[in-house]
Amino acid sequence: MRLFTYRGQRVRIIHRKIKGITWLILWFPFLVAISLYTYVHLEELKINPLPQAYLIGAVFLCSSILTWFINQLCYEKLLFFQKMNSLRILSRFLLENNLYLSKKIKRENKISEKIELPQVYLKQSPYKIEISFILEGNKFQDRFLNLGSTLEVMFNGDFRNKTFDKRFIKYEIAINRIDSRISIDNVSVKGSKLQLMKDVTWDFIEEPHLLIGGGTGGGKTVVLMTIIYALSKIGFIDICDPKNSDLAGLKKIPVFHNRVYTSKEDIINCFKENVEFMEKRYKLMSSSHKFQAGKNFTHYDMKPKFILVDEWAALMAKIDRDYSQQGELMEYLSQLVLEGRQAGVFIIFAMQRPDGEFIKTALRDNFMKRLSVGHLESTGYDMMFGDANKLKEFKKLDEINGIRVKGRGYIANNGDLAGEFFSPYVPLDQGFSFYDAYSQIPIIEFEGEEFSVFKEFTSQTQTEKGTQESDMVLKTARRTLKDFSDEQNLKMTTLRKIIYLLEEEGMTFERSDSAILVEPFQEKLLLEILSQFDEDGRKSYPKAVEAIINHHGLGQGQGQA
Repeated sequence: MRLFTYRGQRVRIIHRKIKGITWLILWFPFLVAISLYTYVHLEELKINPLPQAYLIGAVFLCSSILTWFINQLCYEKLLFFQKMNSLRILSRFLLENNLYLSKKIKRENKISEKIELPQVYLKQSPYKIEISFILEGNKFQDRFLNLGSTLEVMFNGDFRNKTFDKRFIKYEIAINRIDSRISIDNVSVKGSKLQLMKDVTWDFIEEPHLLIGGGTGGGKTVVLMTIIYALSKIGFIDICDPKNSDLAGLKKIPVFHNRVYTSKEDIINCFKENVEFMEKRYKLMSSSHKFQAGKNFTHYDMKPKFILVDEWAALMAKIDRDYSQQGELMEYLSQLVLEGRQAGVFIIFAMQRPDGEFIKTALRDNFMKRLSVGHLESTGYDMMFGDANKLKEFKKLDEINGIRVKGRGYIANNGDLAGEFFSPYVPLDQGFSFYDAYSQIPIIEFEGEEFSVFKEFTSQTQTEKGTQESDMVLKTARRTLKDFSDEQNLKMTTLRKIIYLLEEEGMTFERSDSAILVEPFQEKLLLEILSQFDEDGRKSYPKAVEAIINHHGLGQGQGQA
């Protein structure tokens, strides 16, 4: 049992003038220096006052202006001073709204009024302000119970929570949200938590299924591609783009295993395959020697599977009059949303607004993480964030500190108060390419019987088999450089020199026990270079190598068998 709870610093009347007090404190050393200088040169000032007076006056004025700027900068940049400013705002708020107690004191035939503020405490960190108001049935109690929206506006932040703690009510206000923004380099997944801001994550196990809303031009596509970039490093992603637009071009990128779909038939089949995948995974989990009731896919060392749909409404519009396809798709979706969490199958939907016309309210309520970017209409916010945010003031901000900002929106768990969100910064103007970034992500191979439901699994298995057979053929076709030189009656020193030049151009020659191995293609290339050297009378092997490389169109990293 705790006897004492630290609620922060108490708000005092003196805090209303704290900015002036800190300015005087910063200016005080200059005042002392000016006073000492005046005292030391007092006799000179009496004899010839003007030059010295001008100097003292200039230092007095410049020092006051300088310390004023330093004072302003401190309040802008330093947490201690920001906390002092919050105390100032609260002190003025209490005084100007008559939220104080006054006593009349009689002294020497004079009646004076003593003002005392109620117990109000403030605790502040870089991204959060906590303000506690005393209750105990005092005359301000009713007003203290409904200050969430007022404090949100006062501190230019987001009202996040209201809790009761013994005799106090505590409000939490999120502030400086843009300072919590991260770049795409810092977007990563640790465990099951996808880092979206410094202090904001999506835990796809604890908060299964993600719903993204956003108007045109708000940055929704960039958010989607950023999420894909992070999740594809730790799991498998199926991408459905019924609009056949930005995401459709990802099909040929190896990490996605060709599982990018645009036609309505392919998308419906994708959902069907994932239902079969989920059911097969459940069977494997229940029959595993590691089986424990209540454990999810991570206990069985299985990787998560994500199904991302960009603009679900566009897909529903495509099958608007085909009720059999609608019924089939909604059945698959319902199964995945309601049963997918434990098997590690998660849905990500992106929509301009999650209208009940396109996704049933009961299903929408199972999307536990909600995220919006850009500006939505009030009905759009109601659909995204529900009744818990009916009274929230969703602000439209296109500029912050005079700089245009994209990717701003709100984020919340279903049923919680929404908080301001800034999507990870992506330096597209500096040449960053999502397609290049995706191409560099290591491919996670399909491992496990549950993947057999995907046709890509079969083609991958066949490809691996074909690759293994090709490798066997190559191994039998390779021979040492010594055997090749003996057969062709060539000098080893000459061949080694040419191979060195070819390796500089990016070609790879295998080595085994210090012996260089050559393949049929490489043998042919060596003979061509020697022929070029002899026939043209070239006096430089580098020129002969360059001529053959250009003739065959081989560049850096090419020419390997």
